[in-house]
Amino acid sequence: MIRREDILRIMDAVRIEEVIGDYLSLKKRGSNLIGLCPFHNEKTPSFNVSPSLNIFKCFGCGKAGNAVNFLMEYEHYTYPESLRKLAAKFGVEIVEEEMDDDYKEKKTEEDQAYFVHEFAHKWFEKQLWETKEGMSVGLSYFHERGLSDAIIKKFGLGYSPNNYTAFADHAHSEGFDKETLAKNGLISGESGNDRFRDRIIFPIFSISGRVIAFGGRTLRTDAKIAKYVNSPETPIYHKSNVLYGIHLAKNSIISLNECYLVEGYMDVIAMVAAGINNVVASSGTSLTGEQIRMIRRYSTNVCILYDGDLAGIKASFRAIDMLLAEGLDVRVVLFPDKEDPDSYSRKYSAKALMDFLANNKKSFVLFKAEIMFADAGDDPLKRAGAMKDIVHSIAEIPDGILRSLLVAECAKLFDIEEKTLMFEMNKILRTKAKKLLKPEEDPGLEIEEEVPEKQQPIQGTDRQEESERNLVRMLLLHGDKVMKFQVVNEFGLTEIHEKYVAQYIFNELDADGLKFSNKGLARIFDACRIQSEADGVSNTSRILNMLDPNTTNISADIMNSLYALSPNWQKKHGIFVSHTENDSAILISEVESAILEFKHLVLVHRMDEIRHELQSELSEEDQMIKVHEFQMLKTIDVEIEKKIRQRVISS
Repeated sequence: MIRREDILRIMDAVRIEEVIGDYLSLKKRGSNLIGLCPFHNEKTPSFNVSPSLNIFKCFGCGKAGNAVNFLMEYEHYTYPESLRKLAAKFGVEIVEEEMDDDYKEKKTEEDQAYFVHEFAHKWFEKQLWETKEGMSVGLSYFHERGLSDAIIKKFGLGYSPNNYTAFADHAHSEGFDKETLAKNGLISGESGNDRFRDRIIFPIFSISGRVIAFGGRTLRTDAKIAKYVNSPETPIYHKSNVLYGIHLAKNSIISLNECYLVEGYMDVIAMVAAGINNVVASSGTSLTGEQIRMIRRYSTNVCILYDGDLAGIKASFRAIDMLLAEGLDVRVVLFPDKEDPDSYSRKYSAKALMDFLANNKKSFVLFKAEIMFADAGDDPLKRAGAMKDIVHSIAEIPDGILRSLLVAECAKLFDIEEKTLMFEMNKILRTKAKKLLKPEEDPGLEIEEEVPEKQQPIQGTDRQEESERNLVRMLLLHGDKVMKFQVVNEFGLTEIHEKYVAQYIFNELDADGLKFSNKGLARIFDACRIQSEADGVSNTSRILNMLDPNTTNISADIMNSLYALSPNWQKKHGIFVSHTENDSAILISEVESAILEFKHLVLVHRMDEIRHELQSELSEEDQMIKVHEFQMLKTIDVEIEKKIRQRVISS
């Protein structure tokens, strides 16, 4: 178990923009950062990160929280694992009083999967570097391919010996059962033999650098033996969601604003060895929507590298259309016949590879036109088909202006009237629109461009809960701000009194003995009070660090959600709330309005209870007591309404 004081030290050291920046591209917007949400599919960024508050909030799907919440949600870490990850990242030493049961026993399927993959990876590496067979077969092969020891270690490459049960026997001796090993694709479920026997090993990593799968390549030339054997789908590995090398490439992709997309493991490794780090591979699968969206989190610019295989190039055209449909700018580089990034860098040099890439990038339109027109020859029907195919690709692009520019470029390239191509593209767009619309919704209207996602503020379950949320929002966002009041003393002189917002709210509620009805919000309120009284002034970061992950999530959501006074209040009292920002007068008005509405709603709730109680059988004396209480509450509520009428906030 991690000590409480260590948790606070970890959270004090955390810079959330650095944590989330490891997973997606963030751009500055005012005092915050914004990017594409990793928790749902979107094209318009709605994921906000606040460095000053150390929280994140997505206004599209509602996900919110601190760095711990992010790691738990994205990496599926447990709470202790998230803290350990952050402690390691920010250099905070921690003392474990006692290991957590889930950390020690690895109870869940996912925990077991991560644990056994890490165990297998260490064993494969050891076989490569410390055994005679591994060094003579595996290590010598990597050296022959021009890989340095540093690059081999950087990618964690390994070796599995030519023994049917070498790994299985070792794993069994360390306490792993056959079912766990088979479920994670490390041994055969039927025979119990090693899945990756007699192969060099390419570990596959998650975005954060955790081993989640393996690819094994045979070095034998026997045609009956599969060249590659890959991990099956497991609790932690879904190949359609994974890009090989992304854990090493993500920062370079962000800084260079471009991603190279290649075919195989060795292509990635060769390019990194040549000094080109912004490169990933689709892990031997056809490019998927999930993989494209992963790239888009880091950059909207993609350059696909092809070898000279014409059949393979044509088969990949669908991938280009998918990239375009997701709003990415696609460039293409075609290597000479029988060459790929790996062979080219070995045959020439790292610098030659970099120069070749820089000088041979083409737009997808020119690339596709060259390939298809060369194949069509002088056949007019085939050439017409090629034009339609290229226009179909342009129609995948969501940006209308870019579509028009590319159509104009194609018209010059094909020596054909622009309006002819535009007519063809509009036909394609209309067909696509009809497929998206229900029959009764297809009025033959003009094609509309992408509509930004509609984002709604998260609302409370009732008005009283919403008023409690608003008070919590005031405490978290403005608790450390100073409110200045003019007070006339006993001698008739005006004095300026100062009070922190948090202290003022606590005093106002304590004076009337008011409590929150929502238990979750009450926990946040109490944490605000404890921290403020302990440190002398409210500190939002320390408050959030005191809360459990779920309550932190709620707090972050409150801090980033919109709030408005009851619409009835606007009609009855003419109240219109403006932004607080740094205006002291507005701040005082907002805080007092929030307190007054909370008190008003508490009174209304109690008066409703009294009305209900008066409908039951009560003695005459009890009825009198209830009526008297109701009248007293009503009088107080009227006074509150008078204060409200006097407090009109300019918009």
